[in-house]
Amino acid sequence: MSEPRPRPVVFTDLDATLLDHDSYDWSPAAGALAALAARDVPVCLCTSKTAAEIRVLRRALGNSAPFAAENGGVVAVPRGYFAPEGASDPDDLVITTLGADRDKLRELAVALRQSEGYRYTGFGDMSVGQVAAATGLDREAAAAAKARDASEPLLWQDSEAAERDFAARAEAAGFTTRRGGRFVHLLGRADKGDALNWLRRRFAAACGPILAIALGDSANDADMLAAADIGYWVARPDGSYQAPATGRIRHAPGIGPAGWAAAIQALIDNKEI
Repeated sequence: MSEPRPRPVVFTDLDATLLDHDSYDWSPAAGALAALAARDVPVCLCTSKTAAEIRVLRRALGNSAPFAAENGGVVAVPRGYFAPEGASDPDDLVITTLGADRDKLRELAVALRQSEGYRYTGFGDMSVGQVAAATGLDREAAAAAKARDASEPLLWQDSEAAERDFAARAEAAGFTTRRGGRFVHLLGRADKGDALNWLRRRFAAACGPILAIALGDSANDADMLAAADIGYWVARPDGSYQAPATGRIRHAPGIGPAGWAAAIQALIDNKEI
């Protein structure tokens, strides 16, 4: 008797991947999302956004799967999701912190700026209005973006050399950094790859092995794509890719949500999903 086929599970970045870089629109991917839902393929959002932001977006997307927030520093599972009867309320979340506490990250960011003279503005320095201006979010969404548990985004205003030096000092202090689309994120030692592996184990314990498919566009997605069975780099707004296609990691034929949808359709066409 042949082994049962692993259940596909999609892990996806949001900004400039499932969501348009400028407008945050996902409508070009709506058809692909519907096709995944029809096949009972969970879509786990894995993003630098906060749990508060993702709660709102999941409702708009009709998404009820587990997710990872703050670049893998936090994972959230609807209570009972992995039980045989499943979750009754997708918004009743069990939150687990994999990374470092935000207060400790904030303390380090302030201390290094004072001692080394780096030029950056952290979310902890900004008002809701300033976060809205820096991100293009409305005030309600900006307030959700400020509700952090395990990361401190820094609007970098210094040189690349200073950023490298800052990253080295953060590593020496037991933390790490990731460059996202708009910010340098100061984090604990947990990344999107760790979050994918944590969720892979939960899925496996509940329903057997999975086929983990990951999609992202920037450097902070590299660990997630490396941890997946199939990875896709989605083209950035200028049409370039973060890294070459190699082995299990492919190039999606398109930018943002249109490229995301094309990658999902290719997987369906190839009967990988």
